[in-house]
Amino acid sequence: MDDGDLDLALKAVVFSAVGTCGQRCTSLRRAIIHEKVYDEFVSRLLKVYPTIKIGDPFDSQTLCGPLHTKAAVKEYEDGIKDILKDGGKILHGGKVYENSNGGNYVYPTLVEIKWDAEIVKTELFVPILHLIKCSSFEEAVKINNSVPQGLSSGI
Repeated sequence: MDDGDLDLALKAVVFSAVGTCGQRCTSLRRAIIHEKVYDEFVSRLLKVYPTIKIGDPFDSQTLCGPLHTKAAVKEYEDGIKDILKDGGKILHGGKVYENSNGGNYVYPTLVEIKWDAEIVKTELFVPILHLIKCSSFEEAVKINNSVPQGLSSGI
């Protein structure tokens, strides 16, 4: 919301969306952001996301480890295609991360998309975060409740 602590929210959003490479059912999939702070908050995310260390999960500096299978990498790639098909815009990421160790690594991805796009209703277990603008608390609740899944939510 527009009166939230953006520093605290930034830390929580990044860790929740990326910390397990999006592979837990409580990973953050949709950040519903009040229009009064949307541009500032997205700007902050766009400064942090390029600094996220991708790699060995046993390295204490790594935030984004690998996806568990090649099938999960395909889910990520298919999700990106569906996002673009649904009119979404990739702000960061959106591709497989190539490294010398091989593995199932992808870039944590930020997407601007309409809240009612079909792909937003699909729970992808990958590090894709949909950024959605709202104008009020009531609208945020409506958006939050518009998908069939909903294991956790927070404001």
